[in-house]
Amino acid sequence: MESEKNMQTDTDASISAETIPNSEKPKKSKRKTMKEKWKDLIREKRSWKMRLLISLLVSLSFAYTLTVFGPFELYLPNMSYFTFSFLDMAPPMILVGIGVTAALTLILMLLRGKFFTYIASAVFSTTVCAYVQGNFLNQNWGSLDGTPIQWESMALTMLGNFAIWAAIFIIPYIVSYFKPKMWRQMLIFLSALLIAMQSVAMVALLVRNDFIGSISNGYLSKSTIYELSPKNNVIVFLLDRFDEAYGEQLFEEQYPEMKDNFTDFIYYDNVAGTYSRTFPSVTYLLTGVKCNYDMPVSRYFQKAWTEGTFLKDIKDAGYQSKIYTDVNYVIRNVDYAADKIDNIGKYLQKTDTPQMINAMLNLSAYRYSPVAMKPFFWLYTGDLESITTVEGDSSDKYITDDAAFWANLKKDKLSVKEDSAGSFVFYHLRGAHDPYVMDEYGNTPEGGTGGGSGWDAYRQIAGNMNMITDYISYLKAEGLYDDTTIIITADHGLTGTLTELDYERTIMLMIKPRNANSGAPLAYNSAPLTQENIQATILKELGIEHKSYGQAVDEVPEDADVTRYFYMSGSDSMKVKRDYNLVKYKIVGDIKDFDNWSIESKERIQYPFYDADLNNK
Repeated sequence: MESEKNMQTDTDASISAETIPNSEKPKKSKRKTMKEKWKDLIREKRSWKMRLLISLLVSLSFAYTLTVFGPFELYLPNMSYFTFSFLDMAPPMILVGIGVTAALTLILMLLRGKFFTYIASAVFSTTVCAYVQGNFLNQNWGSLDGTPIQWESMALTMLGNFAIWAAIFIIPYIVSYFKPKMWRQMLIFLSALLIAMQSVAMVALLVRNDFIGSISNGYLSKSTIYELSPKNNVIVFLLDRFDEAYGEQLFEEQYPEMKDNFTDFIYYDNVAGTYSRTFPSVTYLLTGVKCNYDMPVSRYFQKAWTEGTFLKDIKDAGYQSKIYTDVNYVIRNVDYAADKIDNIGKYLQKTDTPQMINAMLNLSAYRYSPVAMKPFFWLYTGDLESITTVEGDSSDKYITDDAAFWANLKKDKLSVKEDSAGSFVFYHLRGAHDPYVMDEYGNTPEGGTGGGSGWDAYRQIAGNMNMITDYISYLKAEGLYDDTTIIITADHGLTGTLTELDYERTIMLMIKPRNANSGAPLAYNSAPLTQENIQATILKELGIEHKSYGQAVDEVPEDADVTRYFYMSGSDSMKVKRDYNLVKYKIVGDIKDFDNWSIESKERIQYPFYDADLNNK
């Protein structure tokens, strides 16, 4: 009976279990444990050889684009902007590229599964986005010559640029989700393609580049920067970009009391520069050899400094000749001027490799980064000067720094070299060129270059002029004032990236002749002058034959009928290439009446200097 009862119970239980609806049955949990989730993330079906191939190509493509090809492509066409040689730059950057490639490859190989896919996709997408940015999306953001860029006005541009980056960036992730095999093929093929295309471009750059004079052998020493002769000194203060329009505003509106500091000076208000930018203006002023942009820049420097007779005439007459300027913009290789300049440094130069690497990576990042990130990588090319230092005495090298020049002048005053027959001293100062890094008192803004609110061209020029006033006071203290000629001028007037001029450009010129010491107030003269007249004046004041250079300023009547010419570096229509056309202007009459300017010719520039699109390409 008990057995039957048990059988009945089992049967009832079986029937009961069979008749329970599925919806009422207890459900097994489908949620994966953390361990299972982790296994899914790192589950790897690809072979280690496949992952190594992907890792190596993706890493090499990234490193090659940003740390090797990028710096090389920026450096080679723009060697004039750098104080270090190609041989100083190339090996360290290649080593950086190898190091980045190895590190990224190792990191990727340590990853598996989805982690590998996600990180490899990120590296690949960054490379492609950077390549597209550097070659197709960059606009003319402005040059890196210190001119501030109005990033705050580019919000829409930044937003649109970000959208393009986001669209490109996400593609590998989408492909990896739907087509894993295609993802592998895409990363391998496109990474290899980027490396190959840029390698071909690299070879082309190396083959067509002119390395003559590319290494700046030597530097200009400032050890005797405040030393003059006991008699017959001609001192030129060249203030960069000091247009006469600045001078007019400076003396009439901004600092009218400043005129009282320049007694015995003559203010010439009708002076034409020769070129529109520092190169080749200063080189021409110091050599007398014009530039037609018909030969590589390095060859022009060599030609100008080996064939130019202006400084040689000064040296041959027994005078000292000291030049303080930016070597890369004016001389390129000081060996060319060894027989014309007395203050060539005696120590060997060396490149600060870590600083150089940092600068080149910064420039590469500036070019390849999205617009929103470019402000973080902006720099002033003038700051590249400090990368090359002097082994024997790091303070011996002259670097343009107006505030330091003034501070040291106040500290050291002027000295006299008694056995010197006479001196020509040329100081190239910042003047009206941005970034504005000095005010009228010689102060510098916090943060160094870039200036800021309230720091403008007028305050910086005023600082230069007050500095010159101090210099004059030290001349008088040493009894040198009477026998010294002082010339304040500019290399060029106001600049801009223009296809043609929109108004006249002039240069500032003030001269205190030798033996002028009457205390007469600042006088004005409207004689039609050019830079050739400045060269002739310097030679005449030193008592050297000058007629072959033209007339001195005091030999040109105010009513003289003179035809003058001005050579402007005109941009292309998109205002991206600054040295696109050489526009020759003919000036007949008062230079400040733009109706007197006419275009005589316009020719394509064969060998540009300022297409240093360190920011573009």
